[in-house]
Amino acid sequence: MSNVEIVGQRIKHYRKLKSLTQKELAAEVGVASSYIANIEQGQKGISLDKLVDICRCFDIGLSDLLPMETQSEADIKEQMIFEIVDTLRAWEPTQVKLLKIMVDGAPVGANLAEV
Repeated sequence: MSNVEIVGQRIKHYRKLKSLTQKELAAEVGVASSYIANIEQGQKGISLDKLVDICRCFDIGLSDLLPMETQSEADIKEQMIFEIVDTLRAWEPTQVKLLKIMVDGAPVGANLAEV
């Protein structure tokens, strides 16, 4: 789905939350109702000025309408786990065993060279 389509869907969502018709929203922001219809259908982009006007009408921020690429902490953690696993696959079994002992908390003074 394109960014234009995402913005259009979000505008439609907030418009319905406010119980506005396309015609009423168009009147609020000073455009034709066909323009709002085209935006909501993802057929037309929207200028930043009109996007700000729509946000004011809905009493929301731009970030509520704009698609943002963000990674959640869970996504970052999952990505790191995959990278660690890929690295471990290339290691020798003794290296993996040594890492496990270290992670599990080897006693102070333990001779890790004997692994």
